[in-house]
Amino acid sequence: MIDLFPYNTLQVHAQAKNFIELNSPDQLLPTDEPLLFLGGGANILFTKDFPGTVAKINFSGIKVIKEIDSDVLVEAAAGQNWHDLVMWSVNHNLSGLENMALIPGTVGAAVVGNIAAYGQNQGDVVNSVRVLDLSTNKAVNLSHQDCRFFYRDSAFKHEFKDKLLIISVTYRLSKKAHFDTAYHSRYESLEKILTQFATPPYTIQQVANAVIKIRTVKMPDWTKIGTAGSFFKNPFVSRQRLIELQSQIKELQFYPTEKMLYPHPDDPIFKRTDQVKIPTGRLLDELGWLGKKIGNVSTFEKHALVIVNLGGATGAEIYEYSSLMRADIKKNFDIDLEYEVHII
Repeated sequence: MIDLFPYNTLQVHAQAKNFIELNSPDQLLPTDEPLLFLGGGANILFTKDFPGTVAKINFSGIKVIKEIDSDVLVEAAAGQNWHDLVMWSVNHNLSGLENMALIPGTVGAAVVGNIAAYGQNQGDVVNSVRVLDLSTNKAVNLSHQDCRFFYRDSAFKHEFKDKLLIISVTYRLSKKAHFDTAYHSRYESLEKILTQFATPPYTIQQVANAVIKIRTVKMPDWTKIGTAGSFFKNPFVSRQRLIELQSQIKELQFYPTEKMLYPHPDDPIFKRTDQVKIPTGRLLDELGWLGKKIGNVSTFEKHALVIVNLGGATGAEIYEYSSLMRADIKKNFDIDLEYEVHII
């Protein structure tokens, strides 16, 4: 048994029956018990012990595969630190990842959760994913379409779950800047931050620096306090429901869903054309959850969507706290919040 406290950013204690450091995708894996792959542990909550093997993915590395006109194909290993990859791309003047700077975790986890920030989505730049089929022990390549990216979601959370190990991800990055500085929320805008230290046309480095500055202010330092970042997804509501909510909540913003949807024959885009995304944090603010403490658990003082472990909280206590948040949102706004954090 091994304590998983050092391997999850929410800093909770949980035991794993077995634990291995996966330094190469060629390492043999157990086949006779449950298996959990762990990257940086930045998007997971252990509410109980894990009855099988936890495999910590350590293999990393970044390399240029091919240059195609104005694009460059860059391959990053699944265990590669995500922020380090972003800064590598920025330092090589390659655009496509800069708005997702300072998000904790690894490349493999970024693909699984289709992470996004300030208008950029993981799924927008993924070209292909190399995986190990655990049933055959053979490596295969998946196309962008195979991954079935959706808002904070992918096939790796569903049909591929527990069946494939992500080995590496190949990104199509651009030699020309393609960022959007117009993203704006109730709390901040990239354009506003950028104007404090730069003038248009902005460079990729300047945009990344602006994102880092915003995240440093509005998000807790996960190396110093237990957190998993945003705990819930932002919900989609109909435009009519938006109007109703705006009559209740002052300055309730909304965002289009198009960039979070990828067309497949059975993609939810065909059912959500009349919907918009609204910020969960604003709903929680309205109900007084900003900085609200219950025992050793709280939301961050500057962002109600971010749950923090004040020290010594168990996974079960954090989950109970999040359940109270969900129940409050359901009671007052009739919205069922979906977890962004993986609950074990």
